[in-house]
Amino acid sequence: MKLEDMVLVSVDDHLCEPPDMFDKHLPARWKAEAPKIIRTEAGDDVWTFNGQTVANVGLNAVAGRPKDEYGMEPTSFEEMRPGCYDVHERIKDMNAAGVLGSIALATLLGLKRRRS
Repeated sequence: MKLEDMVLVSVDDHLCEPPDMFDKHLPARWKAEAPKIIRTEAGDDVWTFNGQTVANVGLNAVAGRPKDEYGMEPTSFEEMRPGCYDVHERIKDMNAAGVLGSIALATLLGLKRRRS
């Protein structure tokens, strides 16, 4: 790869939070209230939190696909490239594409904790 073919920093990347994100990064006292992934009858993985449901938006998981294949799928983690939700796989994808840095935007914006 030539230097002129490299993207130094990608400023509009999107990712899907990994299904075990809150299991790994929250203190035990908050885990029961944390967002969770559930599988719908249609086979879609969705986040649930405080009675709200947020789809795992497919447009956040189109890494490695040609632009003409962008759409609302994939809708489950099984259909996604692991680089869409696994940091180590993301680095491999970035290296393959010549991306040295990335500003990654989250999926779960808008979920709100109920105040008691």
